[in-house]
Amino acid sequence: MNRASEISGTTRQNGQATIEYLIVLPVLLLLFLASLQFIFIYEAKLTLNYATFAATRAGALNNGSMSAIEDGLASGLAPLFNHGDSLQALKDARTLADTETSDSKLTKIQIINPNPAALSDFGTSTGIPNDNLMYRDDAAGSSGMDVQDANLLKVRVTYCTRLIVPIIKEMVYGIVVAHSQILSSSGGPLMSTLKVNTPASATGLCARDAQHTDYRIPLSADAVVRMQSPFKDPGKWTGP
Repeated sequence: MNRASEISGTTRQNGQATIEYLIVLPVLLLLFLASLQFIFIYEAKLTLNYATFAATRAGALNNGSMSAIEDGLASGLAPLFNHGDSLQALKDARTLADTETSDSKLTKIQIINPNPAALSDFGTSTGIPNDNLMYRDDAAGSSGMDVQDANLLKVRVTYCTRLIVPIIKEMVYGIVVAHSQILSSSGGPLMSTLKVNTPASATGLCARDAQHTDYRIPLSADAVVRMQSPFKDPGKWTGP
């Protein structure tokens, strides 16, 4: 009788353990997938930080040219798309980076400083002078900055990175969209940086058209580099 009771008790314990396992397993799986997705997002943010610096550096060396900034950004983002060790893989990564950074619905580049007012204040036929700055007049112009401040190139890049982990990508996208809608209705900025309206037949905050239905969220990075050449009219202050 005691033996039968013992067996019965063991069976109930095994059944309870199985139920607990079935309850906990999906939670653990979601946590694992979420961790994996946020690792990819973190990798993209680190790459974007470096690419933004590379883009700003390229602009500082080339009179603040937007085309030079775009080229530097594509070069810096290329490692994000390189998944091989061959020369062809590197070429393909650079081509994809060029495509992504030249798409105005996936990438937004802003020259924050200097601004048009600073260019008007200190610009000459050769641009804003960047030599012998310590000896130049430090009076502020109508832009509110002096010539030293006008020689600091600040670039802000917002890039829509793709979410790729199943299940989690929909959850993260839903959270981002929900927050952006709440803040947008109350006048906040958050994810309205690109001001991209998602097509009705597509998904993704930065959806390009109905044929591109990947889930994307925008990441942003700033970089400041002292000008190494006279800043001239970049042609456009927001790109691509």
